[in-house]
Amino acid sequence: MNKRILLIITGLILVLFIVFIYLVYFDKLDNNYVTEIDMGTGARQIASELEEQGIIRNRNLFFLMTVLKGAREILKAGEYEFRKDDSLNSILNRIIEGRVRLRKITIPEGKNIYQISLILGENKIVHPEKFLSLVTDPDYVKSETGINTNSLEGYLFPDTYFFPKNAGTTKVVKTMTQHFIKVFNQLKNNGYKSSLSDHEVVTLASMIEKETGYDPEKDLVSAVFYNRLRIGMKLDCDPTVIYGLGRDYDGNLTKKDLQSDNPYNTYRNRGLPPGPIANPGRESLKAAFNPADKDYLYFVSKGDNTHVFSRTYNEHIRAVNKYIRSNN
Repeated sequence: MNKRILLIITGLILVLFIVFIYLVYFDKLDNNYVTEIDMGTGARQIASELEEQGIIRNRNLFFLMTVLKGAREILKAGEYEFRKDDSLNSILNRIIEGRVRLRKITIPEGKNIYQISLILGENKIVHPEKFLSLVTDPDYVKSETGINTNSLEGYLFPDTYFFPKNAGTTKVVKTMTQHFIKVFNQLKNNGYKSSLSDHEVVTLASMIEKETGYDPEKDLVSAVFYNRLRIGMKLDCDPTVIYGLGRDYDGNLTKKDLQSDNPYNTYRNRGLPPGPIANPGRESLKAAFNPADKDYLYFVSKGDNTHVFSRTYNEHIRAVNKYIRSNN
C-alpha cells in the first residue's frame, strides 16, 4: 500500500514537474505584445499586469519564477516588446536584463535642433524642451562633448537611430554628437583642401545641405561659397536669412527679410554666419572639406532639385531669366 502511494505521489510530482517545465519553457506566445513597466513597480504587480494583458497565463507561476531566479528586486522598468514564440522564461529574462524595446528614429539631413526636438518628442524619446535646453547650454556643450561652441546646432548627426522610450536627453545627445565627431574626423583625416576652421566647415556644410539635396552638385555649391569668401563677396544665402528670422519666418522670404538686421543675414553681412543653420549629413560635410575646383560665383535653381552654375553675373542673369522669371 505504501509503495502504491509512493508511486502515485512520485507520478504526481513528475507530472507537475513536466507541466511546470512546459509552462515555463515551451508554452509560447501566439502573438506580439508591447507593454510598459513603470518605475517602482513590484514583481507581484508586474505579474498581475502581464496576466491581465494576456502576455502570461498565470501570475503566480511568473512570480514563483522571479523568486527562484532571485530576481524580485531587479526587474527593470521600461517599454518591452514580447514576440510570438516567446516563452515565460524568455519574457522574464528580458525584464531582468532590461532589454527594452528600441524605437527606430530617423533624423533627416538638414533638420535644425528645433525640428529634431519635435521628432524626438513625437516619438517619446525625450521631452522637446529639455532637449533644446541641453543642446543650447554652453557649459554642457563645451564640458560634456568637447565641442567648442555655444550650441550643438550642426553637431547632431542625421541618421537612423534606435532609442528606447524616454531614453534620457543626455544619452540621446551624446549618441548623436559622438556619431558626428566620428564622421567628421574620418572626413578630416582623409585629406582635405579646406582653409576653414572646424566650426566654419560645419557652418558651411549646413549651408550646402540647405541649398541642395542633390549630392553630385554639393561640391559645386561649396565652390561657389569658397570663391565668394576668397574675394570678399557676400554669400547671399537664403537659408541663413530664414534661420536668423526664426519664428518670424512665415514661409515667404521677402525683400524686407533680406534687409533684416540679424547676424545670420548673409545678404547684409560678409563672411559666414556665426554658426551652423542645420545639421548636415556626410556628403555636405565632405563637400565643405573638398570644394570642386571651379571658378563659379553664382547658382540658380532649375526647379528640378538641380542648379545652373555660372562664372559671371551676366551668365547668372541669363539663367535666372530662363529658369525663374520665365516661370513666374
